[in-house]
Amino acid sequence: MTLNILVQAQPENGYLAKVLNWPEITGAGKTKEEALNKIKTELDLKLAGSEIVRLNYQPQADTHPWMKFAGMWKEDPSFDDFLEEIRVYREELDKGWEQ
Repeated sequence: MTLNILVQAQPENGYLAKVLNWPEITGAGKTKEEALNKIKTELDLKLAGSEIVRLNYQPQADTHPWMKFAGMWKEDPSFDDFLEEIRVYREELDKGWEQ
């Protein structure tokens, strides 16, 4: 396994190392090698009894929860009558606003 490690010189004349993919794994030391060795120790502890597996994940499409109901009345013979009633009702409401 190849990991990217950020190594920074510290003002206290030491080094701080961080695993970029796992920011919780760090190591500090007086030398760069000491900081990297602490990283290796932390990785050994983290990975002991564990395994790394690859997972191919395809997220489901984000659909509106009501989309499953879209078109459910398209075959209903009275649906056009229902839409007409809605149109007439909205016209009555609009007339109320005009007064």
